[in-house]
Amino acid sequence: MNIKKYFSEAFIFDLKAGFITAIVALPLAIAFAIASGVPPIMGLYTAIIAGILGSSFGGSRFSITGPTGAMTVIILATVNKFGIEGLLLAGLLAGILQLGFGALNFGKLVKYIPLPIISGFTSGIGVIIFIGQLANFLGLSIPPHEFIWTNVREIIFHLPNSSLLAISIALGTLVILHFYPLLAEKNRFLRNIPASILALIFFTAITIYFALDIPVVGDIPSGLPSFSLLNFNLDLVRQVLPSAFTIALLGAIEALLCAVVCDGMTNTKHDSDKELRSQGIANIVIPFFGGIPSTAAIARSAVNIREGAKTKYSGVIHALFLLLILLVFAPVAKFIPTAFLAGILMFVSLNMININEFFTISRISRSDTAVLAITFLLTVFTDLVFAVQVGMFLAIFLLFIRLTKMTDISHMEEYDKKNGINFRIYANPLLEENITIYTIHGPFFFGAMNVFDRKLNEHMHMKKPIIILRMTHVPFIDSTGVARLNSFLMERQREHKTVYLTELSNAAEKVLFRDHTFTSLMEKEHIFGTTGAAIDYAEKSLIASREKEQETK
Repeated sequence: MNIKKYFSEAFIFDLKAGFITAIVALPLAIAFAIASGVPPIMGLYTAIIAGILGSSFGGSRFSITGPTGAMTVIILATVNKFGIEGLLLAGLLAGILQLGFGALNFGKLVKYIPLPIISGFTSGIGVIIFIGQLANFLGLSIPPHEFIWTNVREIIFHLPNSSLLAISIALGTLVILHFYPLLAEKNRFLRNIPASILALIFFTAITIYFALDIPVVGDIPSGLPSFSLLNFNLDLVRQVLPSAFTIALLGAIEALLCAVVCDGMTNTKHDSDKELRSQGIANIVIPFFGGIPSTAAIARSAVNIREGAKTKYSGVIHALFLLLILLVFAPVAKFIPTAFLAGILMFVSLNMININEFFTISRISRSDTAVLAITFLLTVFTDLVFAVQVGMFLAIFLLFIRLTKMTDISHMEEYDKKNGINFRIYANPLLEENITIYTIHGPFFFGAMNVFDRKLNEHMHMKKPIIILRMTHVPFIDSTGVARLNSFLMERQREHKTVYLTELSNAAEKVLFRDHTFTSLMEKEHIFGTTGAAIDYAEKSLIASREKEQETK
């Protein structure tokens, strides 16, 4: 779309969507920064810079990039362990990893992480955010801690100092966020005013007018973000690398989930690898301007779409509006009550805990339920880095178990003798006496070798001279499978038996023919496109062999 066409057809829509999205993003950027244990200005810088870069280079047209609730937990843990300097370095490393994910086309792989893992992480993070905001909800000036039991202990100790004014503001925010959208549906004018900005203006105005003695955000610098170099300490790099990997992975998952949601709302199609690269670029640049790690935010992206955005430039416009708000209204922003931000974050965290997913998963599979529960509990009660590592291990282990269960080997005698290939074999004494057929079902990989060996012991007495292995149901074969197949061929050769392979998939055939041992053991004429062709070939060979024997006699 050229510039003239853009301004005539899309600019007004993008301008409106960008403005409303910026209004929604403003309190969230400040709230997520405070929940992350960093100054509010870092959240605003992140929303501005990530908003511009994420939309400019993104693979999803409507995704809005910035600080998110899911990232606050790992950011807080990183800040508590390594300080702001360690966080900035971890964010840079996470960006480099995400850029690598996109360059290596890992975008599609990230989307294959099972729902129980994602649901467990997301719900666990929601619980941590909710508990972490109880202090602000009660009007207590307690810094956020990495572990929830530390937060709970501190809150109980300081409970007598709770402020009824702060509690009222937090509850009022929750009420507005929940009920206002229901009222706004019936009024076109109200529909254009986000609930969060209405609550922000109302409670900030009350705090200023009545000079309420409650905790507030505090001073926010009104200038532009300044560039500064990071301290590239090799020892610190090694220490923050696990946190950087977790930030990169969580950011990648959330960005791609957001892109999928946007596709569903707009009937578009995103480029997952391009989206990962854009997230990487944003996270590489942000630390040099004092920002925290970012990713695409589903809620803000949904607002962007709902308000009529036409192009990716609505995300850039939203960031520019945030910058304008920062430059003009920063002196007023220092009076924003932290209780209001607690209400915002509690509302976000409750939406992150998807009870319906818990019930759905529990009804479908016990193993998935166990994975969900383990991931959830580890996320809540241990550090997120460990929870991510265990969650990924569980995802791989689950896949391994299920792939292994898919693999089986059936002998032709296990099928109806009156149908298909079996009928042909058993109807011909020459074929029945000399040919046995086995069908391999499922992937032929290292996890399935115990199934193959067990079936050998159960069924394959190998008395018949010709063995046909039907491979039509084998989607892939790995190096362990190739090696075991080679061993099988050598064993049969020593017994002077012949093995035919039939109905190989293209993927399995390519792997097999790359192996020199296999090509030396398996004659090309003994590989057939269909089992019927293999039987025809075997029948001709058997007849020719019998005729030769009779001539000799």
